[in-house]
Amino acid sequence: MSSFSDRLDRRTLLTGLVVAPAVLSFGRAQASGAYVFPLGVASGDPAPDGFVIWTRLAVEPLAADGLGGLSASIPVRWEVAADDQFRRIVAAGDATASSDSAHSLHIEVAGLQPARPYWYRFTAQGQQSPVGRALTTPAPNAQADRLRLAVASCSHWERGYFSAYGHMADEAPDLTLFLGDYIYEYSLGPDRADQVVRPYNLEEATTLAGYRNRYALHKTDANLQRLHAVAPCVAVWDDHEVQDDYSGVWSKVSGVAPSDFLQRRAAAYQAFFEAMPIRRTRLNAALQMPIYRRIRYGKLAEFFMLDGRQYRSKQPCSAGENGGKGQIVSDATCTDRLDPSRTFLGFEQERWLYDGLARADARWNILGQNLVMAGLRLSRSPAEEDRYWTDTWDGFPAARDRLTSALAELKPSNPVVLSGDYHSFWTNDVKLDSRDPSSPTVATEFVGTSITSTGPSYDGLMAVMPNNPQVKFFDSRPRGYMSIDVRPDRMDTRYQAISDVRDPKASLSTLKSWTVESGRPGAVAA
Repeated sequence: MSSFSDRLDRRTLLTGLVVAPAVLSFGRAQASGAYVFPLGVASGDPAPDGFVIWTRLAVEPLAADGLGGLSASIPVRWEVAADDQFRRIVAAGDATASSDSAHSLHIEVAGLQPARPYWYRFTAQGQQSPVGRALTTPAPNAQADRLRLAVASCSHWERGYFSAYGHMADEAPDLTLFLGDYIYEYSLGPDRADQVVRPYNLEEATTLAGYRNRYALHKTDANLQRLHAVAPCVAVWDDHEVQDDYSGVWSKVSGVAPSDFLQRRAAAYQAFFEAMPIRRTRLNAALQMPIYRRIRYGKLAEFFMLDGRQYRSKQPCSAGENGGKGQIVSDATCTDRLDPSRTFLGFEQERWLYDGLARADARWNILGQNLVMAGLRLSRSPAEEDRYWTDTWDGFPAARDRLTSALAELKPSNPVVLSGDYHSFWTNDVKLDSRDPSSPTVATEFVGTSITSTGPSYDGLMAVMPNNPQVKFFDSRPRGYMSIDVRPDRMDTRYQAISDVRDPKASLSTLKSWTVESGRPGAVAA
């Protein structure tokens, strides 16, 4: 079975299907008044028989109340076709976009054929949306022979243009993974005005309206719209969808009570759902919103998409009773770090993951999650006292030990961890015992750099790499994304770097390529 991308005419796909301006002009020509689809369309969470299609109606995307300049409910027609000219409609229906969900729509399409592309669009108030391309996954037991992934994280609007998203769209992946920090809740202050490429011009998001407008601004970006229109995605969050370095119910700000922070977090989670093409989920009585889930791609791959923020314990030795801000600690001063009762995923999600890994029968088992898992000792030599950054898995080593032990004991085929957050490329061996570099490698980890966000000190981290043999590669200087080609016998990963985030037409180059062979954990430079 060939990949979806191989079976499509590339010129049709990239020039005739998802060029939003042409479709936008068509929409304006059909009706007077403001265009109601300025935020584009998207698809996500694909299955063998369908997927989610999404849009959000707005006429003033950044209206102060977060409702996009709309108030009344609006009837919307949606259509899914087997061809990009919509000559053969295979599914259609009517829906209502209402203010209680900021006029967003999540249509869970079902009853389709596996392993093929479809095209979709929306119509409202006599206007037509851009056309999107979605794809169903192969049947659960189908022997798919290829899957092309694009992997992104950390897109700070003010730090640069989203040219990386445009290059991702050009690659026409079968699936895009967003691993967190799709938005940033804060704006750069006057002391960093020289670092602003294009301003948010928004107050820090703390309310539902504030978070809605952050997503709306990002959704106006033409490159992001084009990426969403060309392929389905699977998205999870990290911290900036709520607040930098928050942990579970604890704010990073000392003195903020969990009960107060939960209200802010609930608003942020609601805005995330409204803005992303994910299957139906909602806030429960505890103000939690489950988003961890499995996505299967035939017998070739299964994705375990993890939530590394919502359910975890407070960061160890954080300042103040309620503070959760990540910091650098040593075990000599922070014995709390080693407490086995602490959890990164929450015990319910841990059990869900281990049960899934125990039953896993796909060739590749991919953990998509937010933070570096392999660990990093912030010391320059074995003689120097080890220090750790507590916001990552290093702040929760007992939880990581439970996961690595599960990988070693359950032996799912070819476990690979895909991570974001750290604004840098990493290639890591995930060890059974992170304290012992000679212990067995239980998984390979690829960490993608940011779309725009500035990376950590290259020289500073390179100075500690000799004491971290589990890290095979590190570079925090480029911005970009990961492009991954999954086949039954190997996984090929390319670190794709853009030339300059300040250039809206930045060029693209491949920084480094890696191969993981089936049955042999650990990546080899290609």
